[in-house]
Amino acid sequence: MIYFQCDYTEGAHPQIMQRLNETNLEQTPGYGTDYHCDRARDLIRTYCNAPEASVEFLVGGTQANALVIAATLRPHQGVIACDSGHINVHESGAIESYGHKVLTVPGELGKLTAQQVDDVITGHYNDPTAEHMV
Repeated sequence: MIYFQCDYTEGAHPQIMQRLNETNLEQTPGYGTDYHCDRARDLIRTYCNAPEASVEFLVGGTQANALVIAATLRPHQGVIACDSGHINVHESGAIESYGHKVLTVPGELGKLTAQQVDDVITGHYNDPTAEHMV
């Protein structure tokens, strides 16, 4: 079974480790200005059929999650996660620092179900004070 509890629970896929070993001793300018990042940008643009897209890299999953959630949600909205979910437990308030609440539901093996998401949304709109709630 694959668990999505945290991105720190295991290492990388063997093919990723192989490629990292192949490039380990290369000296590059870093900070996204190297050949590998340029090549990755080109591949992403190609696969997304978006040749003019701006492709930027972040330093980690917390930053990626915070950025996507902040960009996707309106200021009064929250994100639904299981109680053991990474954005609830391991991101040191990063989501909340952007002004979005993490709404938790009990998870099973680090996962939540579509029914749980539906229950949270339905419960929100059925509450007579919904306009005052995340």
